[in-house]
Amino acid sequence: MRIGIIGAGRMGQALTGLFVEAGHDVVLANSRGPQSLAALTTQFGEHASAADVPGAVKGSDLVILATPWGRTAEAVSAVEDWSGVVVVDTTNNRSKPGPDGLIDIGDRISSEVVAEFMPGARLVKAFNTTPIPFLVKGLGAAAGEDNAVYMAGDDSDAKALVGALIASVGGEAVDTGDLHTGGWLQGMSGPLAGTLEMLTPTDARNRLAKALELVR
Repeated sequence: MRIGIIGAGRMGQALTGLFVEAGHDVVLANSRGPQSLAALTTQFGEHASAADVPGAVKGSDLVILATPWGRTAEAVSAVEDWSGVVVVDTTNNRSKPGPDGLIDIGDRISSEVVAEFMPGARLVKAFNTTPIPFLVKGLGAAAGEDNAVYMAGDDSDAKALVGALIASVGGEAVDTGDLHTGGWLQGMSGPLAGTLEMLTPTDARNRLAKALELVR
């Protein structure tokens, strides 16, 4: 796949490493322009390159959104038309780790807020419930049985594509439902967030089943 990644911080770099290792082509973009990413893309090798945000989106099979919450709206505004683009939302409404980093968005679902910034995008929530060090350790060439990755979305074809991407880096996608329900379950106030370990798919589905009882 050709994967555009908006955001070159810790999450963007972690996923770039996993995707390049799996043979995907990654195009990174940030707010400072492609020149600022030259050393980073060199580090990741020939499968990594840099562009501005529209350039990272254009021609990509899917786009990873890995921006800080407070910069997300501005970052995605650089693209005039998101219609039909499969976007993986890894963001969370927080400014830093820990309880004092949570950004209050009331009773809204964070990925639904993000979807409003990107009209027409086929948004899938994924890679957001497990801290980056545990995520990287649980996926990639050394992935073992603890490889479950939650995802949520309204578009079944988009979720199938994201599921294939997760599988390509040694993971197994566990579908939490539509963007509203699944997005809440995976979000900062939901019962699936903040797992300080990777789970087996069986354990992840068992945890999901218990969590779904809360919304019935």
